[in-house]
Amino acid sequence: MQSNVKLSTPCPACGNEKATLEFFQFNIPYFGEVMESVLLCRRCGYRHTDVMVLEQKEPAKYTLVIDSAEDMYIRVIRSSSATIEVPELGIEVTPGSEAQGFVSNVEGVLLRMEEAVRTAQRWAESEAAKKRAKELLREIAEIKAGKRRATLIISDPTGNSAIISEKARKEALGEDSPGE
Repeated sequence: MQSNVKLSTPCPACGNEKATLEFFQFNIPYFGEVMESVLLCRRCGYRHTDVMVLEQKEPAKYTLVIDSAEDMYIRVIRSSSATIEVPELGIEVTPGSEAQGFVSNVEGVLLRMEEAVRTAQRWAESEAAKKRAKELLREIAEIKAGKRRATLIISDPTGNSAIISEKARKEALGEDSPGE
């Protein structure tokens, strides 16, 4: 990975004029050239990342059945326009105005979900919601340990997301698919 450009820019959160914006361009095998942008403010800690694929792609849906701890190492690319689902957990992450793209692995996706569940758990007002969050965290831990089977689905109308594995199934994103 090489840094092509490093700029100073105002932080959108605190206005610090010395936030850094870096662009990294690299080639991901079986996927192609991508550019990752990272905006970081050292004063307030604001961070925003995005991944842009530098090639034209067709809308796509990737499905991966996670059934072992080794699957945690499978590479995942999520653009800011993609929807991520784990139906067995009832979790769906839809893109919004602040959605971030990233390059990670299955474990990284599950860690992001854990973080969101922990945040929801802290803000939950009912005992039922707190109990459900605790149950979700247990289920995510079991998936990470290879003790629970789950399905990771990434649907991207721009085609700029992928699950890089022979185990992953890729199909055209249809009109009735999530993310449309």
